[in-house]
Amino acid sequence: MQIHTQTDFHSPVRHRALYTPWTDVLLLGGGSVIALLIFKMLRLSAESVAQLAIVMLVVANFVNHPHFAYSYQLFYGSWKEVKNGAMPADLTRRWCLAGFIAPIALALGLMLGALLWLNGQPLVLGIGLNLMGLLVGWHYAKQGFGMAMMDAAFKKRYWPAAARKAMLMNAYACWVATWTLGNSTQFARELWGVFGLVVNVPGVIVIAACTVAAGTTAWCGLALYRAIKQWHEQQFNWKQMPLAGLTGYFVTLYLWMGLISLDPAFVLTVPFFHSLQYLTVIGRYKVNEAKSGGWTRGQLAGFALTGAVLGAIGFWLMPAALDYARTGKIPEIGSPALAVACFWIFINVHHYLIDNVLWRQGNPKVKQYLFDA
Repeated sequence: MQIHTQTDFHSPVRHRALYTPWTDVLLLGGGSVIALLIFKMLRLSAESVAQLAIVMLVVANFVNHPHFAYSYQLFYGSWKEVKNGAMPADLTRRWCLAGFIAPIALALGLMLGALLWLNGQPLVLGIGLNLMGLLVGWHYAKQGFGMAMMDAAFKKRYWPAAARKAMLMNAYACWVATWTLGNSTQFARELWGVFGLVVNVPGVIVIAACTVAAGTTAWCGLALYRAIKQWHEQQFNWKQMPLAGLTGYFVTLYLWMGLISLDPAFVLTVPFFHSLQYLTVIGRYKVNEAKSGGWTRGQLAGFALTGAVLGAIGFWLMPAALDYARTGKIPEIGSPALAVACFWIFINVHHYLIDNVLWRQGNPKVKQYLFDA
């Protein structure tokens, strides 16, 4: 979400929240801090961490995978606005690129990579897996920044331009630092038997990237301190300030992206909390849309159920059927599954691309059903 609006320190007193002030803090990232503290106290054994990995894989079917499907439902559900010219021209071009051109190109690239992989040439799929890893960091950074901007727009308590610039630059710097740290060894990344291209980033680049991230963190912290101090002097309380979104911003950049050394058990839960953050916003969006359009609870439940079914089809049923048709075996955890790997790469990469359009400033449905509702 990218909301860029002018600062307004003198707007009327507001207590707007997605749900409640405390609930927003927990759902947008604060809950993961509590989970981290719990894992630190429990100090789970390697066997318990392995069991947790299985649990989180099951949980993914009800939280992580549906969150991808909901983004598809919202994105392609806006085709009417695109077709009728209700979207700004720039956003329409981005929509067509992410909605038609990009998925076709991505699917063709993965099909080529799969054929080469079957013939003992894994390079193309390895590049695809690394691309997914690169975009994971980009997506997390942009969503963290988006949470801060969304909460500010929702409360009509906008961050000053200097603070917004510092937050965005810091988000990008943390993303680059995370990527260099994750690629500073020869450790191979693997997904369903597909191994990523090994990138060994020189230590001097890692140090430089981390130094820049530390510098932008200090810059960002100072800019935010000045804004919060000014609000405090004007006697705004914390419920009137966009602190829930700010929590999501910092938790995303420093805990979820791994710039701070974390408990191995906590790392397994990061996709869950990332998806929960996303679902928190979608939930409010859909409830507001339902109220505006006269939807029933049954129709809302239908939207939710459709997302769960589409998630199961996209991540498991369809690719597993293709793997079974090729090998005669149902894919098992830990075993190679070419179609499952390709589908997971496709959905992840395409999700990041359509999200960059769906929540961009100028989307009339987001404005109507989230900020003006």
